[in-house]
Amino acid sequence: MLDAATIKTKCRPRFRRAEKPPSFQLTDRDVEIVRQVARHRFLRSTHISQLLGAPHKKICERLTQLYHARYLDRPRSQLEYHACNGGSAPFVYALSSQGARLLKEHCGLARINVDWTRKNLDSTRGFLLHALSVAHFRVALTIACRARPDLRLIEPGELLQSAPEQTQQHPNPWSWRVRAQFKDQIVEIGVVPDYVFALVLPDGRRRPFVVECDRGTMPIERASFTQTSMLRKFIAYEATRAQAIHRSRFGWGDFRVLVSTTSSERNKNMRELIKRSPGCNPLFLFAGTAPLTEPDFLDRPWQSADGRPVSLI
Repeated sequence: MLDAATIKTKCRPRFRRAEKPPSFQLTDRDVEIVRQVARHRFLRSTHISQLLGAPHKKICERLTQLYHARYLDRPRSQLEYHACNGGSAPFVYALSSQGARLLKEHCGLARINVDWTRKNLDSTRGFLLHALSVAHFRVALTIACRARPDLRLIEPGELLQSAPEQTQQHPNPWSWRVRAQFKDQIVEIGVVPDYVFALVLPDGRRRPFVVECDRGTMPIERASFTQTSMLRKFIAYEATRAQAIHRSRFGWGDFRVLVSTTSSERNKNMRELIKRSPGCNPLFLFAGTAPLTEPDFLDRPWQSADGRPVSLI
């Protein structure tokens, strides 16, 4: 049997599997690791360690075995972080086609008709980094909610169960189109949040949120409203609220948009832009300048467009 140390010695570069896969006994924790990766699309080894509450070193050893046994992939779009003499960022893992079959057998959850291995090969660096920013948000939220037994986190799958039947049957329930106007321009905009969740408060009230994880790559504002920009996103969400699409499509009484961005300067510029756009102010909340972390995720104040601190709970 090959142990993790032997694999590490024999397998160079780190994105080429061992010719002879390691022999090991799959455990319930292995299945849970693969399931967590499938739920988030991509996860760093540190994320998996946090979600399972296990030492990072032990998780890395198991991830190495799952990778060489072809249950998980290491997307090559992360390759530049692991070049010789490069950085030491934790490995990013993705579901493989064999891992999907494993989940189908154990959980009935995965789509085995999707060629996940090919999808991972085709994933670009930009797509990977954006997915990881969403994963970081989700992991921080999950860990924070575990520490608060008085709160309950509702993930998208469960949240969808309370939506109207038509929405539940839609192939892409968490995307919609809305006609929006800005100055003298009217356009139809497709809205696809990065993540959707709700918190159930101690008194039983439910607060739905949609999330936009901004990596700083999209222009905040452009001369034409027909071009993609953060302003266009903001106007589309405001039009969604004004036209009560959140009520008819999801059955929500209200919702807030959480925006996590990359720097204090970009945070400020987006808030200033919203303040100049009538009607948008109450809808959006921005993460502060410090990175989102598990202990302070729910307690830290978010910022409204005018800079006021607002708590999620």
